[in-house]
Amino acid sequence: MNSIRNVALAAALAVAFAACSTHPVGAGNEAVVIRTFSFPWSASPAPRTEFRAAIVGDRWHFTFDAEDHDIVVAPRWRGESTVDAEDRVEIFLARDAALEHYFCIEIDPLGRVHDYAASHYRKFDSTWNCPGLMTSARRTANGYQVEGNVPLASLEVMLGQPVHSGDTVLAGLFRAEFYGHEERTQGAADDNWISWVKPEPKKPDFHVPSAFAELRLR
Repeated sequence: MNSIRNVALAAALAVAFAACSTHPVGAGNEAVVIRTFSFPWSASPAPRTEFRAAIVGDRWHFTFDAEDHDIVVAPRWRGESTVDAEDRVEIFLARDAALEHYFCIEIDPLGRVHDYAASHYRKFDSTWNCPGLMTSARRTANGYQVEGNVPLASLEVMLGQPVHSGDTVLAGLFRAEFYGHEERTQGAADDNWISWVKPEPKKPDFHVPSAFAELRLR
């Protein structure tokens, strides 16, 4: 990115961070901390990703710290599908192991969201929005940080059951890491996709049961 784009992005990130009341989750004893992210479909080392989450009061808070030296964001917002062509972090939450009902929250480096309900295989409902979701983002020295929180009441509706500290939920944690200016590096490359666990498909695909694992709520 050239210097003008860097300045514009930094300003936009500052606005996005100030626009929403969220707080980063520290890496303390009460937080879930996950750093085991990798490229499932590439032998290259993945840029560092750290996910932290904790229940605070009646909300579930989460933070992604993403190393990224070539942040890709769309210059114009054209609705939620804009996020599909950007760098982003993703949380998928499943009600059942077969993915008959699961929910996806994708957040770009500006804190903008594409959220949707889904069922296997790749049946998407983009009219769904996560009730009470709050997000924000900011630029860091090595990339960007995304923060968000969801009311526990919303999680309970999504998962179809009560949720408490100590429970486990089926979750997928991912990143889309785009780079360069060529079409092949904007979603079509094996090293565009970062995951907490290694899914079974031989080609990039997060919308499969093997992309999910048990995540403990604290």
